[in-house]
Amino acid sequence: MKSLLYLFRRYRLATLLNLFGLGVAVATFYLFMTQVIYNRTYNYNIKDYDRTFRLEVKTALFDNKWGCHLCRPYEEIIKEIPHVEQTVNMAFNRQTNVTVGENTINVLYIGMSKPGVEFFCGKLLYGSSKTWDYGATAIVNRSTAGKLFGTDKAVGKTFTLKENGVDKSITVVGVSEDMPDNCSIGNGLYMCENPKDAGDASEWSFNIFVRLDDPANKAAVERAFKKEVMRQTGYTDEKKFDKEYGQSFRLTPVDDIYFSGVGLGDKGNRNLVNVLTVASVFILFIALLNLLNFTLSEVPMRIRSINTRRVMGASQSSLRLQMIMENVGIAFIGLFIAFLIVMGFQRSETCMNLVSGDISFGANAMLTTVMAVAALAVGALSAVVPAWYSTSFTPAMVLKGSFGLSPRGRKLRMAIMGVQFCVAFVLAIYIGVMASQSNYIFNSDYGFAKNEVLFTGLTAEACQKKAAIRAELQKLPYVESVGYAQDAIGAGDQYMGWFRGNGDKSMNMQVMLCDPGYLRTMGLKIEEGRDFKESDSQTGAYIMNRTMMDKYKWLHVGDSIGSRSEWGDVNYLIVGVCNNFRMKSVRNDNSILSVAFLVLDPLAMNRVGDRCYNLFVRVAEGHDKIEAKRGIEKVLNRLDASYGDYKMKFFDDALQRTYVDEFRFISQVKLFAIICIIITIIGVFSLTMFETEYRRKEIGIRKVMGSSVGAVVRLFAVRYSVPLVASFVIAAPLGYWLSRQWLQSFAEHTPIYWWLFPLSFVGVSAVVILTVVAQSWRVATENPVESIKTE
Repeated sequence: MKSLLYLFRRYRLATLLNLFGLGVAVATFYLFMTQVIYNRTYNYNIKDYDRTFRLEVKTALFDNKWGCHLCRPYEEIIKEIPHVEQTVNMAFNRQTNVTVGENTINVLYIGMSKPGVEFFCGKLLYGSSKTWDYGATAIVNRSTAGKLFGTDKAVGKTFTLKENGVDKSITVVGVSEDMPDNCSIGNGLYMCENPKDAGDASEWSFNIFVRLDDPANKAAVERAFKKEVMRQTGYTDEKKFDKEYGQSFRLTPVDDIYFSGVGLGDKGNRNLVNVLTVASVFILFIALLNLLNFTLSEVPMRIRSINTRRVMGASQSSLRLQMIMENVGIAFIGLFIAFLIVMGFQRSETCMNLVSGDISFGANAMLTTVMAVAALAVGALSAVVPAWYSTSFTPAMVLKGSFGLSPRGRKLRMAIMGVQFCVAFVLAIYIGVMASQSNYIFNSDYGFAKNEVLFTGLTAEACQKKAAIRAELQKLPYVESVGYAQDAIGAGDQYMGWFRGNGDKSMNMQVMLCDPGYLRTMGLKIEEGRDFKESDSQTGAYIMNRTMMDKYKWLHVGDSIGSRSEWGDVNYLIVGVCNNFRMKSVRNDNSILSVAFLVLDPLAMNRVGDRCYNLFVRVAEGHDKIEAKRGIEKVLNRLDASYGDYKMKFFDDALQRTYVDEFRFISQVKLFAIICIIITIIGVFSLTMFETEYRRKEIGIRKVMGSSVGAVVRLFAVRYSVPLVASFVIAAPLGYWLSRQWLQSFAEHTPIYWWLFPLSFVGVSAVVILTVVAQSWRVATENPVESIKTE
C-alpha cells in the first residue's frame, strides 16, 4: 500500500482521473440498469400479470395491422368463453377539468367497464366498487384524491364534472393504490362506462383486457373466440370468414404490450432495451480495460520494489494478492464516487430527464448490491495480469537496473487502447446518425405549416365559447387564422379509424373531426375541389387526402359517403382533396395513410358531442412567435377564467412528447459515448504520462543530440496514429450496421450520410492526439540535463 500511496503522490492527476473515470463508469452502469429494469418490468405490477392479456384484432380498419381499440361487443363475447375468469374494457383516456369548491383541477379521465380498476390493482384502499356505477360515481387513485381533496381518504367527497356542457356532481366511492409509471394503466378518475352501450359495435375505441385461469389456455381461448365471432356474424366456413370478414384475433400478454407498438402508449422497443443492457455491461468492461491499462503502465515504476520484497522473503502469492487488493481498494473508492454521482444525479431535474422511474438505492436494493460487487470485481480483475507479470521475472534480473515492459507488454497496452478507440469511433458514428434522425424528425417536410402553428387543448367551458375565442384572436395583428380539431396531426400514432362501404367498395380511413377553418390554419393545400366553407357546418362535408382518392379510385369530388351509426344517418359529400401530409409519427409509413377530414352537421354534433376541443392558431408571417404565444394565452385566460392557465404549445413540443422514448435513448447513448470517450482520454493521458516518465532519459539524450521539441512530440503522436487508423477500419462497418439497425425502428428516416464517417474519425482522433501532445509537450520542453540525471 505504501507503493500505491507513493505513486498517488507522484502521479496524483493520473490517479485522480482514473478514480473519477471508474466512479463515472460504475454510476452509469447503475443508472442505465435502472432504465433497463424499468422497461423490462413494464406492467409487472398489474394483478396476476402473468395470466392477464389484451385482446387485439387485425382488420382492414387498422390497415390490416394489429390494433387494440375494439368495440364493446367483443368483451361481451369473450367473457363467456371457457377459461376466461374476468374481463374489463378501458376507453380512450382524456384530460378533463373538474371543480372542487372554487378550484378547477385538470385530471385524467379513464372510462372502464366493471369491475374497473380493481381488475388491475386488486382490492381498493378505501371504499367499495359495489356502488360504482355509470353517471354519478367515481373511483380515484391515491395521488388524484390528494390532488383534488388534500387527502387520500376521499370516499364520500364530491366534485363537479362537465360533460357536453352539463355540470354533473360526482361522488367518490373508492380510492385505489397508485399505478406506477411503468404501467399501461394511468392514474386519475375511473368512471364507469354505460352498460347500455355494451352492444354498440360502431364505436371502436376500447381496450379489452382478459384474465385467464391458466396462461397455457391462451390458444384455446383465441380459437374459441374466433368461432363465436363467426357464429354471431353468420359464418360457418372459416376460409370464407377470413376472406370476407377479414379479421384475425390474438391475446397479447400485458407484460409484452408495451413492446408491441400496437396501442397509443405501446412505445417500448426491445432492441433499444437490449442495446442499453449491453451498454451497461460494456461500460464496466471499458472501465476494466482502462484500470488494467493504468495498472500495467505502473509496472515499470513498481517492479523493482515488488521484486525487492521477494528478495526479502515475500512469496509470489502474497505479492500478487497484495496488488489485487490494492486495486480492490481503488475500486472501493471508485464505488464511493459512484454513489455520490448517483445521489447528485437524483437531485438534478435535468439529469432525471435522462432516465425513467425511481433510481434511489432503496428502490433498487438488488441492483445496488450488483453494482457494488461488479465494481469490486473490476478492481480485482484489472490487477490479475499486472500482478502475475510483475512477479514472473527472476528478482536478480530486475534489480540489476531499469526495467520496462517487454515488447509483448507494450503491444498488450496498445491493443487495450485500440479497443477503446474502436468503441469511441462506433459511438461517434452512432451519435452522428441519431443526430441526423433527430434533425429529420424536427425539420423535414410535414406537408403542413408546422412551424407557424400554435395549439392547445380547451376546457369544456371554453368549447362553449369557440365563436368568441375566434373573434377575439382574429383581432390580434399576429394571428392569420384560427381552427379547431379533435387532435394535432403529425405528432401521434393513434387517430380515429372508420370502415365504410361494402364488398369491393369498402374503405378504411383515418378520420379527423375539425371545423371549416382548420385546413387553412394548418396550411394544407387543396389540390382538387374546394376548402371547407362555414355552410358545411350545417350539412356536413368531407375533404380527403390524395392517397385516399388514389387508393379508392371510384371516389370523386361531389360523391357522398354514407353510413348509419351512433352519428346518425350520415351522408356527406366529398367537397375537396388536399395534399398528402404526415398524419402520424415517422414510426409509420405516412405515404399509405388514407385520411378524411370531417365537418359534422348539427344533428351528428348533438349525438356525439363537440370533439373538436383543440385550438390551432396560425401566426402571420414576419411576427414574433413568442410574443404571439403570450398574447394568445392572455386572450384565452381572460375568456376562460375558470381555468386561467392556458399554455400554447409549438409543434416541436408535441414532437418531444411523441418521441420521448427515442430522444431519451439518444440522450442515454450520448451520455454513454461521452463517458467512454472520457475514459479513453484518461487512459491515453495516463499511458502517455507513464511512457514519457519512463523514457525521460531517452528524450533528454535525443534533445542533446539535436532533436527539436516538435520531433519529440511527433515521436509520441505517431505512436498512436496506427492504432487509431486500425480501430477506425474495424469501427466504421460496425457503426454503420448498428446505426442501420436503429433506423429500422422508423418507417421514415434519414439516410446514413457518408461524411459522418470521416467526421467521426477526425473528431475522435483530434481529441486523442491533442491529449498525447499536451502530455508529451511537458517532458519535451524540460531541461535535458535534468531528465538525464533523474532516471
